[in-house]
Amino acid sequence: MSEEGEEKQNILDKLNKSFTDFVENTFGESGKNFIEETSEKIKEFSNTSIKKFMEFSDDLLEKLNLNENEQVIKARDSVEDLLKQTGLLVEDEEEEF
Repeated sequence: MSEEGEEKQNILDKLNKSFTDFVENTFGESGKNFIEETSEKIKEFSNTSIKKFMEFSDDLLEKLNLNENEQVIKARDSVEDLLKQTGLLVEDEEEEF
């Protein structure tokens, strides 16, 4: 990840921690648990949505016979790598084997 990307991620991490602390101080442990559970569900939803989009784009590339175009595949792979690096796309363990 680039230096700028790491800086933005650090800011987001700090913001998330501060928000979680605020909710915990305001609503107690149950509020903190709610925020953490909601955050996890959002991550799962985002990951699922991104996977579905990547599947759709792969299907579209195949139907348009672009899956053999090196430039298109290189761009697609770059997008996938960036999504993985940022944690927006997480592969299932069974897909890694």
